[in-house]
Amino acid sequence: MAKVIGTSPASSPSLPGKDVGRVLSFATLAVLLVLAWQALTVHVNYQGNWTGLFRIGSQTKLPAALSQGVFRNANPSGYDGQYYLILAHDPFLRHGAATYLDESPQRSRRILIPVMAWALAAGRPTFIAGAYILVVLAFIFAGAYWLARIQMFQGRHPAWGLCFLAMPPVLVAVDSMTVDVAIAALAAGFAWHLITRRVSVLWLILAAAGLVRETGLLLVAACVLASIYQRDWRKAALWATAALPALCWYCYLQTVLPGAGTTELIPRGMPGYLLRMLVPIPYTQFSPLLRAVARVLDELALVSTLAIAVIAIARLRSVRPAAQKIALVLYVLLLFAMTGHYFWYSAYSFGRTLAPLFVLPLAGDRPRLALTLALLVDLRILAEFQSQALHVAHWLTGV
Repeated sequence: MAKVIGTSPASSPSLPGKDVGRVLSFATLAVLLVLAWQALTVHVNYQGNWTGLFRIGSQTKLPAALSQGVFRNANPSGYDGQYYLILAHDPFLRHGAATYLDESPQRSRRILIPVMAWALAAGRPTFIAGAYILVVLAFIFAGAYWLARIQMFQGRHPAWGLCFLAMPPVLVAVDSMTVDVAIAALAAGFAWHLITRRVSVLWLILAAAGLVRETGLLLVAACVLASIYQRDWRKAALWATAALPALCWYCYLQTVLPGAGTTELIPRGMPGYLLRMLVPIPYTQFSPLLRAVARVLDELALVSTLAIAVIAIARLRSVRPAAQKIALVLYVLLLFAMTGHYFWYSAYSFGRTLAPLFVLPLAGDRPRLALTLALLVDLRILAEFQSQALHVAHWLTGV
């Protein structure tokens, strides 16, 4: 089994009860910090309505079961979280939810969080939004927990688990309930269970990753390729079966949503990051000063993302598990394969899609460098929190 994941039998970690308690406490703290911020912004910015977290646009069409009592964002088109909330109300697409999704084949493939929310709420529409938020918080807990375990195994303080909150996809999910927080958490779980060598749990993580987003299947591919390289055909076949839940779901979508498998997964054309650097967003609605600041933060986020890809490749020799090495290479290749200009339009976009590329280096031997680069991307994401944060500050200070 050690042959499959590239670790030695002696590396299987264990923690005394006291240390497990410390890890759990920091994972819980991560959730409480997120929940505290969300409670404040919901109270101050969304009139106490928690559906405001889903960024439902003022012009977004909603199914009847969802249209009453939701908070409408000032932005007419809203953001991605709103579509996954729609999907959570009808995860099997039997009641017309597909007609309300902006890109129904693509959105419907990313089913894990919506279906978990639907199951947790027992299908009752009144409770689905709350269940969805709880599922997101559960993934934040899991990601912080797994990251803390990795850091303790490497001799660091479990407080490092809080750094999971600094991952770009986590910040975006906290703000708009996007599903990529699950990929970030599962990437941390992937790295941890390559260390623990718990094959059954790792298989579940891989299977779940493919149901969160198509790019999660790259984690499956990494394990398969590592086993093939090591000529362990039995393990390669085992890891390959982890893709079956996602593939079965895609087949189901073909029966209820014709054309669900035809969406282009990776756009082709000129390197999008290069085009994005050469043709910055005009930000005509901003003053000259704010326009300059926004463009600087945009460029900083782009350069930092490319830098973390370069560092990931440069540090491959220090990564012990073969599957983790291959996963890093695959996600770096994905970065360069994503050529669509729209993909690089905002750190909210590329910061989410490339989630494992931020998480896996943080699980390596140079976490401070990986964290610094992630924080530089966060600067652009946090700029979108400005209005909310100012309103919260005014409410807290009474000014």
